[in-house]
Amino acid sequence: MDAVIAVVGTLLGTLAGAITAGWWQRESARTTIRAEHIKAMRQPRHDAYKSFIQSAVVLRERVLVNDGYEDTTREEENLLSGDITSQWADLVLLGPKSVNLLGSILHDASLDAIRQMGICRHLTCAPCDHESDDAEERAHQEYEVSLRELENSADELAVAINAFAAVASGHLEDDGTDRRRRAPFWKRRKHLPPAMLVRD
Repeated sequence: MDAVIAVVGTLLGTLAGAITAGWWQRESARTTIRAEHIKAMRQPRHDAYKSFIQSAVVLRERVLVNDGYEDTTREEENLLSGDITSQWADLVLLGPKSVNLLGSILHDASLDAIRQMGICRHLTCAPCDHESDDAEERAHQEYEVSLRELENSADELAVAINAFAAVASGHLEDDGTDRRRRAPFWKRRKHLPPAMLVRD
């Protein structure tokens, strides 16, 4: 009887060891595959992230430093919009979702700044009605409001650039190996519902 128990114990120990070894081998293979995938995608993602950030920074500098709202043209605004949208499309195809989300926010902030640039340009080029002081004053106030909106757009663009850069750089630093391993199935605990109060 003792011999049978010993044999069964040995078999159970061997089986448990094989299951554990198989699980760790599978998890190691998953980590390796993930790391190789991230390594292969790193350079294309780096290039796309960098180009996208550069386009947004150029746009912001065009608004603030070069007074883009004064001498821009509709053609230039269309080129700026097309460039930032093209960069965004390249980025979305590369992922991941966390970077795409911030990229979408930066894309929208960029288009908003370009739209506001066009509004300022239109108000700058609009003819003034010198026959009416009230009309001229209203036009001046409208222009001042549009300038403040453009400044706000540029500030929001700066925030979006910084947020995107932080998430993108953090993702590029991930080599795919620093992931929490899933617990073996025998260690996964199911959360039981809280005990119900029973009234007498």
